[in-house]
Amino acid sequence: MSCVSHCLGRLCVALKIIALITNITALGLPYWYKGSPTTSSGVDGSNTVETTIREGLWKKCTDLEYVSSSNSFCEDNEATTVILAIRWILIVACGIIGIAILASGAAVLESNKTAYIVGAVHSFISVALNATSAALYATKVKDDLGFELKHLYIGWGLNFLSLFTGLLGALLALCLTRMVGNKKVEDEEK
Repeated sequence: MSCVSHCLGRLCVALKIIALITNITALGLPYWYKGSPTTSSGVDGSNTVETTIREGLWKKCTDLEYVSSSNSFCEDNEATTVILAIRWILIVACGIIGIAILASGAAVLESNKTAYIVGAVHSFISVALNATSAALYATKVKDDLGFELKHLYIGWGLNFLSLFTGLLGALLALCLTRMVGNKKVEDEEK
């Protein structure tokens, strides 16, 4: 295995590890949505309160900012069928990307074309699951909460980053499959 393909193999594994870390972080973060702040005043106009709502897969928080202080109140999020589905889709995606990491790591160590293919297929499956969860949250949950797409927040963004790095890792694994396959043919011809 040439130095270029070995370095690209390590990059492939690193991209998949980044995808796993961002996916786990997105799953655990309570902030997938952050609403626009609303301002309200007391009867006499002296007590101004700015209210912001944050919500995710696990918690729902309301932030209240007064002139001199701020408070945050959090409670468990209602686990609707869609929220439960998104949680489980992301958990399964984490497991599948873990398999892709192991397969790609074995492919780098052994210069194995089949292991690269297995890693690429598992990465594509994980990407599809991440895309499904992102789309579900951005459409179904958005309709339930009544927010705009600009209110999607860091948890949703990390899910999208996981999707993107997983896709790059899968495409790189397919390129490496070709490189390893060509290298073995060249070695057999010698």
